Amino acid sequence: MAWASTRIKRNAAAAFDAETVETGEFAIAKPEGFLHVLNDDSGLAFRAYSKEFGKIGDLEVRQATIEIEVHKTDDLDTLSERIKKEAESVESHDAYIDGGERAASVVSKRIVEGGEYENFSKLVTRGERVWECRYSVLSEHLAGHLDRIEPTLDSLRVK
Repeated sequence: MAWASTRIKRNAAAAFDAETVETGEFAIAKPEGFLHVLNDDSGLAFRAYSKEFGKIGDLEVRQATIEIEVHKTDDLDTLSERIKKEAESVESHDAYIDGGERAASVVSKRIVEGGEYENFSKLVTRGERVWECRYSVLSEHLAGHLDRIEPTLDSLRVK
């Protein structure tokens, strides 16, 4: 029985290891310390959350989340404007070309359920769809995530 318990603990710990998650439509490098949510009914193409918790008042929440959402009806400009409109402030908004198609990155602050979050969004157009990759982190824990944000967003490859 001790053998089974040790194996379960080892497998659970390995779930938080860095890995590349690849589907027929995209690939992303999940950083160490995040758990990829499987059998997810959120409607997102990808969702992962940090092992570490933070606090909003008395409520414990995950320090950070990484999500990929596929937009089929909104274009890049509409999504960029929506992100900016929903933000408390916008740190930067840059447009560029990714894979020969339009893309953008938006860095903003948002208040969600009383907590201040730093949001880093990468928007990539592929045909009629726009892929949005978001890395959101509680502002007070930003320093602990700075070395993971850019590599994670840069790793997104939409096929």
